[in-house]
Amino acid sequence: MEHGLLSVANTIIGAFLLLLLIGVISWLIANKFNKPYTIFLVIIGLVIGLLNINFLNKIADLFTSSEIFSLIVLGLFLPSLLGEASMKFEYKEIKKYRKEILSLALLGTFLTFVLVAVALIYICKLPVVVSFTIASLMCATDPISVMGMFKRYNVKKSIAASLEGESLFNDGIAVVFFKISTVFLLSYINMGLSGIGAGILLFLKVVFIGTVIGLSLGYVASYMISFVDDYPLETMVSFLLFYGSYIISEHFHGSGVIAVVVGGIVFGNYGKKIGMSTVTEDYISSFWDIISFVGNTILFILIGLVVYRLDVFANWKVSLLTIIIVLVSRTIAVNISLLKIKTFTNHEKFLINWGGLKGALSIALALTLPNDFPYRENILLIVYVNVVFSLLIQGLSIPKVIMNLKNKEKVRQT
Repeated sequence: MEHGLLSVANTIIGAFLLLLLIGVISWLIANKFNKPYTIFLVIIGLVIGLLNINFLNKIADLFTSSEIFSLIVLGLFLPSLLGEASMKFEYKEIKKYRKEILSLALLGTFLTFVLVAVALIYICKLPVVVSFTIASLMCATDPISVMGMFKRYNVKKSIAASLEGESLFNDGIAVVFFKISTVFLLSYINMGLSGIGAGILLFLKVVFIGTVIGLSLGYVASYMISFVDDYPLETMVSFLLFYGSYIISEHFHGSGVIAVVVGGIVFGNYGKKIGMSTVTEDYISSFWDIISFVGNTILFILIGLVVYRLDVFANWKVSLLTIIIVLVSRTIAVNISLLKIKTFTNHEKFLINWGGLKGALSIALALTLPNDFPYRENILLIVYVNVVFSLLIQGLSIPKVIMNLKNKEKVRQT
């Protein structure tokens, strides 16, 4: 028995190291071509899946055939990915562009969720639960791939801050929608109008619990580092904050994702103000950059391995149709949510819309679906197709969209 466990452990460690090697190679290629590394991770993940490497297939089976491992994917990678992003987001940007951020994150996310779900029900003829589950996965944005481009091309701060802020907050909302869609939706539908009220109350409860826990632990962690000037110790405090807030919030039936985001914002702003030296700030930032890279590498390559097992050609029409549905829904949602906000021109709204890429969160959530969940394979395929499209088509075309926007501004100014 011990030999069997040792063999499994060695297999996991070996696969983990191989995936990291692939991630490093992707990063090197990305730097060579001056492109986001997540784009190359998607391509390499698909190629590896098509190569059908037996060693990696065992690891993919381990993750996809066990609900425990699926929960590990969610609990292990999400706190690090979201904590890293939220810790670096400055509160002054949230305060300055709060109307834009909240409009996109709240109204925009909700509209995308509803529009995608309704379109899938009536156009693709998918079951209600399946449609809302896919919609919850598609309303989350992950613009990490384009933020570097925004800095490189000197995009207006209001656009970059709004898109990044939207992503941080709508991730938490998307996870709540996902839980409601996969666990509670059938019960609410059977309850009729009272079910809608119950769903809204559940949503508010989950968000409130996550926010309170995130705020509380964020301030506690900030005070803890104010008594020391030891960057390894302070880095460990950030580690405990992200994973602790996630686990505690989930235990009390709140949103672990929202707890991590709120706690990360408090720690990265208030904690930085009262307890971080420049050395500590740089060290913590570098540490979480590495952890984020590891998480993205494993998730993107893992979904490539999983998709290889799916019947791609049997469902290609529906998969391609969902791309159009998601794009149209996102466009409508962005324009309606920013209708009364005069900060952006129509061309800038298009950039915000086009920059709302799909990424690691959608993949991580999709991998947690139980094996007996209806249309699970279809959902995984649809998520993968939309992520690939958003990264390869939208992501690679962002520079052209930015340059076109700048040219429009020059013409307008003259």
